[in-house]
Amino acid sequence: MSSNPVFPDRQLTFSPELAATIGLEEAILLQGIGNRVSAHDSRWHSLVISALERDFPFWDREKLMALLQRLADLGVLTLVPGHDGNSVRIAASVSEDPTNPARSEAISNEPAAWQPTPEVIELLQMNHGIDAAFSIAQLASFDAGGHDSDKDTRFRQHVLAAWRRRQAEHSAFKVDKPKSFDRHWQPSADAMDIMLRDGVDTQFIELARPEFILYWTERGGPPSEVNSRFISWIRQRWSRHTGGIAHSTEPTRLTQNWQPDPAVWEMLAMAGIDRPFGEGLLNEFILYWVDSNEMQTSWNSKFLQWVKSQWRRQQRGPHNGADQTGGGSSGGRTKDSSIADDLSDTSWV
Repeated sequence: MSSNPVFPDRQLTFSPELAATIGLEEAILLQGIGNRVSAHDSRWHSLVISALERDFPFWDREKLMALLQRLADLGVLTLVPGHDGNSVRIAASVSEDPTNPARSEAISNEPAAWQPTPEVIELLQMNHGIDAAFSIAQLASFDAGGHDSDKDTRFRQHVLAAWRRRQAEHSAFKVDKPKSFDRHWQPSADAMDIMLRDGVDTQFIELARPEFILYWTERGGPPSEVNSRFISWIRQRWSRHTGGIAHSTEPTRLTQNWQPDPAVWEMLAMAGIDRPFGEGLLNEFILYWVDSNEMQTSWNSKFLQWVKSQWRRQQRGPHNGADQTGGGSSGGRTKDSSIADDLSDTSWV
């Protein structure tokens, strides 16, 4: 036993020349395998993977399998995975010379172990991100029977199935149940933060939200990336709003002689809403907000959104809680709800 605790009793040895040829880790593992296999005349030896893990505690199982496969790829060993998933059979590779007696004897006495082509391993890694060690580890459960021509294809499908099972079992791949998408839906906190940093007014977002909900509800449900879509949708409308409608940075009170900006009528026309309809709502809008004495940064936006909401109510008919009387000449008044409810309403979806 060593008297100096710095130097361990058990040390790993390897050939520097071999390490320079096949790699340091490969040389260390090969030397360890040589120390473990029994010295008899049989060409094939059984190795227990868990025993190798004890010999090399600094490598996990996948690393060990990858190094074993590396030795097989280099032609140093012939490798056959065991059926129990915890063992492999190895044999030192012999000369490829067909006249070599050892090679002839090996071919006649030992079954050839099927191995996937390097192209299949590389394809799995490039297209699906599956590392070579994981793919090689699946050989233990792969049925290599059948025609040689389709083994690579079957092995690729076998590895993909195992990879997907692993993903499904991992908590990182669990998908949360989507939130309900109805009139109460709200964008996520992150989405709101992004829009506010873009300079979008909070009131504008809230007034536009019901229209977004209605749009996707009528198409059968929200898209999977609903928050990203909402951000993009709001940005487009905010750009048109700030570019086409006068917008003050200071809140003001509505006056009796207030008139919408001409861009408001243009935007209503683009939405398919005729001007007489909006004009029929104007006096009622002015009366309410003058009396309320509230201040807003954009009365144009307020009027635009309210006209849109009244138009949609009219299109739905009288069975939605408000009896709309129609276009501009009739004023589009709401007979079954108060003007205060209509002007502050954002739940018309």
